[in-house]
Amino acid sequence: MFQRSGVVAALMAAFVLTACGGGGPSVSAVKVVGDSLADSGTFGFKFTVQGNPIWTDLVADALGAPALCARYAGSSPENVALNPAKTDCTSYAVGGARINPAGGAAADNSPLSVIQQIRTLAAEQPVRPGELLLVDGGGNDVADLFGAYSRGPVVFKGLLSELLSPQEAETLHTNAPVAGSLYMSRLADRLVNALEQQVLQRGARRVAVVNVPDVTVTPRFLRILDGVSMAQGPQAAAGLKELAGAWVKAFNDRLAARLAKAPQVTIVDFNGLLNQWVSQPAAFGLTNVTDPVCPNLTPTGPEPTYFLGACTEGLLNKKFAGDGWKTYVFSDNFHGTPKTNELVADAVLEALMAKAAKALR
Repeated sequence: MFQRSGVVAALMAAFVLTACGGGGPSVSAVKVVGDSLADSGTFGFKFTVQGNPIWTDLVADALGAPALCARYAGSSPENVALNPAKTDCTSYAVGGARINPAGGAAADNSPLSVIQQIRTLAAEQPVRPGELLLVDGGGNDVADLFGAYSRGPVVFKGLLSELLSPQEAETLHTNAPVAGSLYMSRLADRLVNALEQQVLQRGARRVAVVNVPDVTVTPRFLRILDGVSMAQGPQAAAGLKELAGAWVKAFNDRLAARLAKAPQVTIVDFNGLLNQWVSQPAAFGLTNVTDPVCPNLTPTGPEPTYFLGACTEGLLNKKFAGDGWKTYVFSDNFHGTPKTNELVADAVLEALMAKAAKALR
């Protein structure tokens, strides 16, 4: 069992009482689809400081559900398959997954597609009324859209055309705010359609969807924006940040609108939470919102590289001569620390509790 924060313990107790009238565990199993933020160990490690649970683990533990383990196994980012030795595992999330992965039909039918994860989960282990499904995805898709835009109109139009009609892509690709927002809205539709068809219409009663965060506040994108600022000026960097923010908003607004009338679904505002960490870190017990705690493996190279599989508490305690690293937001240039995973778990449990309480009114 993981050591629960006071907030998690209180929310767990309240959720159990609200959902079950005071008796028995409220959730018999937690199931998961998503990307690296929710990956329980597809590649042999979790996307945080090693030896620590991620937010999905904490939610399952808080609700008294069986511990999570990875249904897929991967020997490389491109080589991921169902693990025949883990048929009872209920976490289908895979690091690097997208709602719309590059590579056409082959990628769309692979574990690197959140949509395919949902289909596989529904075929193998349908989400039953007494179970909870945790969903995250879209952060890598925003990063892909940002990267495509940065590489020029031809690449940008190519990515847009995967979800937009040929006429829409041709007409709109020079209008990045409109084109990117339409793409992200269609991306949200793709996710919601899969959840409706494969999960909600098959009897699921509890689904928590974590919305897409503003990736521009991560160290990975802060570095990119700093480069743009140096080369083109602060105004250009601010424009790119605003553009990405508009795309994130388009996805999250569409997600909320599509799921607003689904009583089974709780949307967790991860985007709002991350922005609060960055703007008001002290309120959350955080001190550093820009620097990764894990070591850069190529300090003399043109780009930093990280391997979370080798980033342990012991390593960091030595690097920091203590546990000062525990109040950082980012473990590497894109993923959270154990502290921020705890904060996400608290937010998920609080949102579930609020949804359950509202249903009883």
